[in-house]
Amino acid sequence: MANKGIFQRLLEALGLIQPPPPPAPPPPAPAAAPRINLEDERIPESSRKRAEQIVGLVADLQERAAQRGLTSELQELERISTVHLPRLIESYIDIPAEHRSEVFRQTGRSASFLLNERLDKMTQRLREISKMLARDNLNAFSTNLHFVDGHYGSHDSPFD
Repeated sequence: MANKGIFQRLLEALGLIQPPPPPAPPPPAPAAAPRINLEDERIPESSRKRAEQIVGLVADLQERAAQRGLTSELQELERISTVHLPRLIESYIDIPAEHRSEVFRQTGRSASFLLNERLDKMTQRLREISKMLARDNLNAFSTNLHFVDGHYGSHDSPFD
């Protein structure tokens, strides 16, 4: 075996074979998702309520989507809760209070109004996801009604 090691080193030195590549470095750890502190006094009360509602909707929808194995919806919900919502809140908090009036001068709307408007957009998207999940339940219910009607006699169905 010692000869093989020497022989292999000789071939490598002559450039006839390449040494094995070093092991790949471990992938970098993912950046920690921003955490939001909804108790931060710089967050307007109206925005805090909206953000709390979003957190609750996300938790409910994640559970429902997980039960169905809906990967893309779970990924979107994860992005909303761990990236989009925290970054939106943080970007508002990062504006010093004395400079928030500049936002109004540039946009004609207050920073808190714009924050609430974006939180409402997130809530709207979560409601769309909820409707999609409910539609699946309604379709399954309708299919079962049609099955029972076909096997046991037809009755008036609200889905006909």
